[in-house]
Amino acid sequence: MTRRLPVLLSGLLLIAGLPLAREAAAAPRYAVPAAVRVNIAGLGTSYAILSSTGTVAVTRASGEVVYQGGLRTLARTNVRRLAEGGGIDLPPTNTNVTDLSPEERQSRARLFREARQAVREEPSALVNVPFQFAVLRNDRDDVGTPLIASDRVVGLHFATDDGFLTFDGRAFRGTFDLALDDEGDMIVVNEVPTSEYLASVVGSEEPSSWEPEALAAQAIAARTYLVTHLARHRAYDLEGDTRDQEYDGVGGEAASTVKAVARTAGVIATYQGRAIEALYSANAGGITEDSENVYASALPYLRSVPSPADDVAKTSSWGRTSWEWTTELTAPQLRDYLAVRGLNVGDVQRIEITSVSKTGRVIGARIVGSGGSRDIGKDASRRYFGLRSTLFTVAVRPADETEFVSYTNAERLRTLELLGATIDAPAYTRLIDPDRETSEIRVVGWIYRLPARFVFTGKGYGHGVGMSQWGAQGMALQGRSASEILTHYYLGIALTNIGGA
Repeated sequence: MTRRLPVLLSGLLLIAGLPLAREAAAAPRYAVPAAVRVNIAGLGTSYAILSSTGTVAVTRASGEVVYQGGLRTLARTNVRRLAEGGGIDLPPTNTNVTDLSPEERQSRARLFREARQAVREEPSALVNVPFQFAVLRNDRDDVGTPLIASDRVVGLHFATDDGFLTFDGRAFRGTFDLALDDEGDMIVVNEVPTSEYLASVVGSEEPSSWEPEALAAQAIAARTYLVTHLARHRAYDLEGDTRDQEYDGVGGEAASTVKAVARTAGVIATYQGRAIEALYSANAGGITEDSENVYASALPYLRSVPSPADDVAKTSSWGRTSWEWTTELTAPQLRDYLAVRGLNVGDVQRIEITSVSKTGRVIGARIVGSGGSRDIGKDASRRYFGLRSTLFTVAVRPADETEFVSYTNAERLRTLELLGATIDAPAYTRLIDPDRETSEIRVVGWIYRLPARFVFTGKGYGHGVGMSQWGAQGMALQGRSASEILTHYYLGIALTNIGGA
């Protein structure tokens, strides 16, 4: 259970330039917890390498020390063990060890051959160990020396006092716990002081080089989201990815994000005394969306507002595709893409837009194929079509269109390769000498012949509800404060200090 700090509601104050308002006495009492528990293993893991930049101590719930030292440790589920020879654990098929020597590769291949032969002769020769915890001897070891073998995942606690804990190549503050998620899969839970969690979230959600007021607005939004989404899971509070908030551990921190959290300490966004649902997305494409057109409820503070500052992204080398973008898919590609997501209509023949919100976002579409049709609504088109947002139009382009592509346009060349476009001919330019004679002919690109395809053209990145992160950056560049940014995107809110981090 996460320990919570006492609630300290403020009166009318001014902290770091942010106006704070007294809320109604009958409002719920919120608190920023001292620490937060975050699932950093996504949808679960079957192979978790856990270590420390210093030394790590691993203990059971009883306090018994399982391992203490500087080696990497490995938690695995469903370990295949060859019963003969005293029990030989088979290495994982998805190992990260890629620099095996020829002798090691031969030995590993021989082990798998022997395992297959043993199973053919006696099916019980290969047993499954539901959970195993081991110590890895070196960087090339992906099996390890077992310390625990069990018929279920054993809850283990990892701590260090001379470095950071690491998982999946990322470093984290605080402690780790091996646990089960709500579906029963093994996960790694990072318990971390809330201020350090928020500093990482701000830098994971936005570039730490962004304007201080944009980072401060993100810190308040992230803190507000935190206090309204605690303890929704058995073993942890929040997901460490975009299902809740992106959290990259130490890698997300910077002096600027630490400062953004410190200067806004304890401040959350409230509406009529209640913490708001502080939704945000990368880029609203120039206008945000009403909440009921994406989610279930119409919330008075999540109304569509103009977001003209989003266009600051178009001058960014990496952010420009969050402002305007194009996605192209052939009918077979779209069929396969939909099938992976559980939607099977055969070969896609057309896509009909059946409903559009006042902002221009697609909130209803019908996919018609050789095997039937399927209606999808609200934000689902983003997932089914693999798009950046629902602010799009779609057109069908015929086969055999041609297009010139410069040899310097690597992005477009990759796209055409994925589409299966073919080269019709090279494109040349002539260099003329002073005597007006051709001195050289150079290839400058190629003429491609394109297949029939669906072309989605859109703007924005994400669901488009609430604060636009690129819009916040654009407003900050215009001299707007964090308070002005937040009250623009969340209508009718107040900023309230509840104490804590």
